[in-house]
Amino acid sequence: MKGTQAEMFNKDSRTKNTLRTSVITTACNLANSLMAFVYRTVFIYVLSSAYLGVSGLFTNILQMLSLAELGITSAISYRFYKPISENNTQKVGELMRFYKRVYQIIACTIVVLGMAVFPFLNYLIKDASEVPGDINIHLVYVLYLLQTVSSYTYAYKQTILTADQRHYILAIFQTLMKLANYILQIVVLICLRNFTLSLGISVAVTIGLNAIVSYWVTLQYKEVFSVKGSISKAERQEIFEDTKATICHKIGWTVLNGTDSLILSKFVGLIATGLYSNYAMIINNLSTIVMQLFGSFTSSLGNAHVELDEERKYVVYKRLLFANLWIAGYTTVCLFCLIDDFIAIWIGKNMLLDTVTVITLSIQFYLEMTRKITTSYTNGCGLFVKDKIRPLIEAAINVVVSIVLVKAYGIAGVFMGTIVSHLLTVFWREPYILFKYEFHKSTLSYWIMFAEYGVLTTILCIACSIVKNKLFITNNALIAWIANAIIISAIYFAVSLIVFGRTAEFGFYKEMVCKKLKRQK
Repeated sequence: MKGTQAEMFNKDSRTKNTLRTSVITTACNLANSLMAFVYRTVFIYVLSSAYLGVSGLFTNILQMLSLAELGITSAISYRFYKPISENNTQKVGELMRFYKRVYQIIACTIVVLGMAVFPFLNYLIKDASEVPGDINIHLVYVLYLLQTVSSYTYAYKQTILTADQRHYILAIFQTLMKLANYILQIVVLICLRNFTLSLGISVAVTIGLNAIVSYWVTLQYKEVFSVKGSISKAERQEIFEDTKATICHKIGWTVLNGTDSLILSKFVGLIATGLYSNYAMIINNLSTIVMQLFGSFTSSLGNAHVELDEERKYVVYKRLLFANLWIAGYTTVCLFCLIDDFIAIWIGKNMLLDTVTVITLSIQFYLEMTRKITTSYTNGCGLFVKDKIRPLIEAAINVVVSIVLVKAYGIAGVFMGTIVSHLLTVFWREPYILFKYEFHKSTLSYWIMFAEYGVLTTILCIACSIVKNKLFITNNALIAWIANAIIISAIYFAVSLIVFGRTAEFGFYKEMVCKKLKRQK
């Protein structure tokens, strides 16, 4: 059944899809960040840091349990690009049916693993006296588990939106869902001051609205979900072979992102975990905005991998890499120079982390942000199968070094471990794989561009932190913060223009903006 309903799949140009998805997902993530900030503010003033520590701990535990997914999503997702580009409804439908069965198994597995952890929750907290008296940690844990499991019941259908370069629709749905969720949680917190009930409301809203999104996707792709056939045994075998590679990537990602609060809770305490969670919220929101901006390109890059010649693919990558490094540098400079002042204005100076920890978090953030487009390209091309062992090595280094350094440097030590593991593994390995198998070129041009922006970002972090609060003097902390943000932004833009204004990549974006402006006249 090839092309039975040609208008069902997205026929817009790759450029239009990329720009639309980038703009809308960025706007949605900014809205999500604002809502998360408002909710966190209410949470802190109504409750305490210990509640934040409990939330961070259980979130990390469930990230670890998500290992049950085994990374099979990546092994299946990139297979959608070709049949969608060919309007092969039958093949897309067969993949979706297989995907559904896999996710049902995953959900059941997470329930079993989650309940196996249940009896040992008390051993994951250094000091049980830090747990608020009105919290039953076992009940709260079950609610978090239920929320996680429910996402696997519906999430598989949402994959087709991303593969069809319509991720912006999913972003809008998710933003509306979070808005409803946060509003109800804030009402419960203010009126009843009850953390457990607030969490229960969140679970109910998440399940209900995910069901609505799932129903809408089914209607939009009725032909796909009407397919009764199944993929062949050979195709299933290929997916499982790819999954052997994605398992390693999944383990690596989960350990890197799911153990920070666990280590802090065990070796430092819930209060410290709560303090870090405030910084983590800001950093994660920044990271999400950048990740969605470039991660939303994955489907377009997967489409480009199928349709473009080798040289054209490389040109597209260099342009996106330039934008990635520019945005990563800008957000890192702002993070390093402004986050402490923001925390102090927001919730008080008593909630600040030490300078070493802030520097460490900024370095970790920069390293993670600079690889977004390379990761998207690697995933879109299915090259994760070429890098099976690296994530396991990265995860092992991260855990060992973090545990050793947390005893000597406290909170900062955990993130020093992440930086060390990153530099020794994915930092050089991911671009090497991409350039060798996709572009068949030397990585020299990549490292030159990376070094230029790395040096520029470091210099601007130091320079902006020195001039901060000296070019604009006022006793109003909020006005000073806004003024500093504007000054830092102006400095970054001006210096970037001077340094990179004559590059081909900058010229491409300048020409694109000029064309857009002319059309508006």
